[in-house]
Amino acid sequence: MKADQELRSLKRGLTVLSLLNKIDAISITELARHLELPRTTAERILLTLVAEGYVQRVPADKRYRLSAKVCSLADGFSDDCWIVEIATPMLFRVTRRIGWPLAIATPHDDHMVLRSTTDPATSLWLARRRIGAQTPMLNSSSGLVAYAFGEEASVEARRQRLMRSDDPHNRGRATDAAALDLLLQPVHDNGFAFQPPPNNNPEQSIAFPIFIDGTYVASLLMIYMTRAMTSATVIAEYAPQLANLAAQIGAAASAREAMAEADLAFPAKWGAQAQAHGAIG
Repeated sequence: MKADQELRSLKRGLTVLSLLNKIDAISITELARHLELPRTTAERILLTLVAEGYVQRVPADKRYRLSAKVCSLADGFSDDCWIVEIATPMLFRVTRRIGWPLAIATPHDDHMVLRSTTDPATSLWLARRRIGAQTPMLNSSSGLVAYAFGEEASVEARRQRLMRSDDPHNRGRATDAAALDLLLQPVHDNGFAFQPPPNNNPEQSIAFPIFIDGTYVASLLMIYMTRAMTSATVIAEYAPQLANLAAQIGAAASAREAMAEADLAFPAKWGAQAQAHGAIG
């Protein structure tokens, strides 16, 4: 195709979708700077994608990210997309009730990627986490949950992969199989994980697995201050609520995924009629 026949606006829109797929969220100002376009032009591109349902605004933030609808451009729907879209409003509702920030993280190679956070909804003096930020799998509560409940070929295959990681936390813990088993045993027994020691950070996290139809897809985290609560208090007061929230998110995502697949299927009656008239096959 000749350059003068290309639709510049369409190319820009596809560039934005590709960019958001890599960095997860972006503001209008950041997008304008990246595309080297006026801010008003960048805003029109984003708002067009929002109007078409492929991009959504991050709640209580000035940034935008992909919506679950963008997964329909591929072959089927991604569990990650459903989890983020379903979970985010639920996380904000619960954060407003309990006061502590919540987050969703999903595994990517040997790290966990922050997909959603309710940091903007809290007034606590906590570190603000950026959507798209990564933490080593074996140095985070969300990663221990992913490792413990993820369905890979085998536990040994998982360990061997992390032994080759570029991150020293992953390599060090994966190399000592006995120590890693001791670290994971309470995760299997209790169904949740705390950030592994040594941890001198004034902030701590507890994570729970989110399942869709029995398969682990993401981790739900609550971040809290260690000077405000002990781990025993967190378990007694918040663990039941978080386990219930993780189950609700998984069930809601599974139901939405099933509805989407049903909408994409041909109605049986229409299909029979079309075949009779030679419209199919």
